[in-house]
Amino acid sequence: MTLVSIDDLMQDMTPRATELKPSRGHKKRERTRDQLIQAGLQVLANKGDTLTISDVVAQAEVSNGTFYNYFADRDELIRVLAECSLMTIAAQSAGQVMGEDPAKRFALATSRVLLRAQQDPTWGRVILRLADHERSLRQEVGRYLQEDLAEGFARGRFTLPPDEITLDLVIGLVMLSIRRIVRDEARPELIASVVERALVALGVSTEEASELASAVLADQA
Repeated sequence: MTLVSIDDLMQDMTPRATELKPSRGHKKRERTRDQLIQAGLQVLANKGDTLTISDVVAQAEVSNGTFYNYFADRDELIRVLAECSLMTIAAQSAGQVMGEDPAKRFALATSRVLLRAQQDPTWGRVILRLADHERSLRQEVGRYLQEDLAEGFARGRFTLPPDEITLDLVIGLVMLSIRRIVRDEARPELIASVVERALVALGVSTEEASELASAVLADQA
């Protein structure tokens, strides 16, 4: 399986000039920002909602002043960390089952996002804040979803076309489910039910959707 590194993700997220070679100072700034993000991901994994700027700069071995050269405050850092993490989930899920059934890829990515919210409610709350950011969900993460929807439709696995309405249907269901999870309102079977219902809505039979949802959750357990 080909994993996607934080460096690769940040290269995709960072605009670059194609005509001019980046200066030495520009490369250093990128390295420092990546260093802070990687440190933030490590601290967020260990400390969750108690993450502080002091924790991050200590992990990255930089000064507080350096932190504020790249991020306005703790909230902005957490937003970027959540966005990176969400992209990582999508990219790794796509890579893990590359070439396989698009319905299985869809089920895997959807279940992973919901499981991550269940395991880390702080991350889930940040993802909900990202829901209103067009770039975060549409241009970055949404492209993996759109690829699966398009391939599934082309191969006759899905009956709904890969248009904006279908994308809204799927993203809306996932976001509302995350909201239930972080509010501690979710039933134990919620994740399996969401994956199954989403597949059925896209055109997969109820029986097969149930089997796919159970299989991907069993693999991750």
